[in-house]
Amino acid sequence: MKKMSITRRNYKSNLTSYKFFSSTKYEKNTKFRGEEFYKYHHEQYVDKVHLRPDLYLKDNEDKHAHDNRLKRNMPFVYSNEVKNLEELKACPLTLVNVKNTNNESFGVATFNPYSLITARVISTNALFPVNINFFIERIKNSLLWRNKIINGEKKVKRYNTTLGIATHTLDDISIEKTKVITKGDDVRMNPSVGIPRAQPNDHASLGIYKNNTNAHCIETDLDSNMCYRLINSEGDNIPGLIIDRYDKYISIQHLTVGMELLSCNINEAIIELLNPKAIIFRNDNKERLNEKLEIYKKVVYGKLPEQVMLTENECFFLINLMNSPNTGWFFNRRNLRNLLSHYAYDKKILDMFSYVGSFGIQCSKMGKAKKVVCVEKDNKFVQLAKESAYLNNLTNGVEFICSDAITFLKNCNELFDIIILDPPNLIPKSKFIESGSKRYIQLINLAQNYITANGLMLIIFTTKLCSYQDHIKIINESFVHTNKTVKIVGQGRASPDNPANLSLYLFADFYWFLLQLSY
Repeated sequence: MKKMSITRRNYKSNLTSYKFFSSTKYEKNTKFRGEEFYKYHHEQYVDKVHLRPDLYLKDNEDKHAHDNRLKRNMPFVYSNEVKNLEELKACPLTLVNVKNTNNESFGVATFNPYSLITARVISTNALFPVNINFFIERIKNSLLWRNKIINGEKKVKRYNTTLGIATHTLDDISIEKTKVITKGDDVRMNPSVGIPRAQPNDHASLGIYKNNTNAHCIETDLDSNMCYRLINSEGDNIPGLIIDRYDKYISIQHLTVGMELLSCNINEAIIELLNPKAIIFRNDNKERLNEKLEIYKKVVYGKLPEQVMLTENECFFLINLMNSPNTGWFFNRRNLRNLLSHYAYDKKILDMFSYVGSFGIQCSKMGKAKKVVCVEKDNKFVQLAKESAYLNNLTNGVEFICSDAITFLKNCNELFDIIILDPPNLIPKSKFIESGSKRYIQLINLAQNYITANGLMLIIFTTKLCSYQDHIKIINESFVHTNKTVKIVGQGRASPDNPANLSLYLFADFYWFLLQLSY
């Protein structure tokens, strides 16, 4: 490992001045606060294999039940399965070796004595230290897969040319690199493909263009082949860690104590492999409360522009990585957005919960939809969506409405050929299963009133607490009192840069169903 550079020292000093705290409403529930824990944001956790405590599994009626589950690559150990839990509570900030009462090893795991899932196995080899090299190898493996699915795709984006949809190769599109867009500058479009191009009176040598956005700094020089979900927790064999890559900008979410404990090691591995311009912690996911962790978000390395411009399926989107849902962008819908644009030609489309118009803009630009209406209740996302439409040269045919979904649907007075329902997670906890299911049913039931004969409805579910059968039941309940015939014409899960652990496949948090409704 080479010596730490000046930039890495800057990274450490940046973290040293970081105040870690959550809003007061959560503080009383947190167990991990103070210098003892947060020093690991700027100090590597040193995993000494010979000093790791051992976590022993209980024997039960079926003596090998816990063992067999771990042998089937289920990475979780629950609190009621741990024999020496009280003893281990004396050292909560540690990695542990997982063993049964016969001293058989099942690997090394992160540990949290205050969580229902007490241990999460990150390697079946307990003799290997979990350090920077460990994360470098894991991230390298993930990069290999992303390179295959992103860069290995055919360069020609084949759309159905019989519908009059254009086909471009990536080599046909000459993108003039733009570095930064500043407030008051003007972005001009190449009308043939809708890509920002320099005009004769622009300061092309500086890569600066005029625009009307409110952002003081927008990074537009992102390589679209380098934007994806890089680490997807258990799916990439690093339970509790989410990493989204936006070319040179990295968004990280630590969902467990163990990953936060190893955060400095992870950052160093990312700097070593990717040389990012900035790393941010998006630790504002409320799943962290299950681990008794605090809620916060912060730039921890480098400098982050206020907005970045992401390219997906040849469409451009402005996003704010610090003030956005989740970690910035929903990469798990990438292939779905591409698929839906194939059905969009000459159609009227309603995009509910549209965020920055990710579905609607792609249907309009790539799918040549007749009309698109995007509905989003957060005005800041509506404004970003409007600016994104401008970047894609969509001055007509796309309408943006700031409204609550239910309110809009109750007052809607037109029919659509395709309706997209992509709500946030309505069932975040088991206690919300009944109420959340009713909200899904209400939403679907309202939306089906505004769909044309033989129209399509896309429904997206994002909860880990419902199975495939539960989702089907919700859909059935939504149409039980209608006179429509409903067919499932498409269904699936997340895009391939969001892999899932086979043992946890039934716990997937992303399902989509494409329905055709006929009278």
